[in-house]
Amino acid sequence: MVDNRDEIYEGDERRFRVVAALIRKGSRILLTQRWPGKHAGLTWEFPGGKVEAGETDHEALQRELSEELGIEVEIGSCCFETCHGYGNREVHLLIYRCRIVTGEPQAIDVKAVDWTDVSELPLRNFPPADAPFVQELVAGRIKEFEDDEKAQEPELEAAEEEFKPAKVVRRPT
Repeated sequence: MVDNRDEIYEGDERRFRVVAALIRKGSRILLTQRWPGKHAGLTWEFPGGKVEAGETDHEALQRELSEELGIEVEIGSCCFETCHGYGNREVHLLIYRCRIVTGEPQAIDVKAVDWTDVSELPLRNFPPADAPFVQELVAGRIKEFEDDEKAQEPELEAAEEEFKPAKVVRRPT
């Protein structure tokens, strides 16, 4: 597990570390809709949220998914990372491959939950920070969370340990 506690932007209210989950069911992806009246209200996003001081990415992701959707997940590798500026604020977004181990996603602390086919993702309205990830998903460049694949191909496991997610950096203007 990555211990990123030193990377939390304590005292800097303009910078946030956010973690999100890529959860698949066949060709469908789990999305949540933000509440109206909030920043980027009514947009669709990958479930997750802000990493609080003292939390690791994994702890924050488990907490957010439990609070917002009532699920527990197995967290895999980080498959995407970006920094995006929203005016005078900057979001450092990390997306992890996840698999549901208990529960069925429910809209507990989000407006809505939907399983959306990958081919339909471009039809959804996403926050700007998510747009590059959506493009990568639609293009088929984001691999799935697969235990069976690892068991059949041991060299794949070593390659995944060396994998570093693409970094897209956009600074506030």
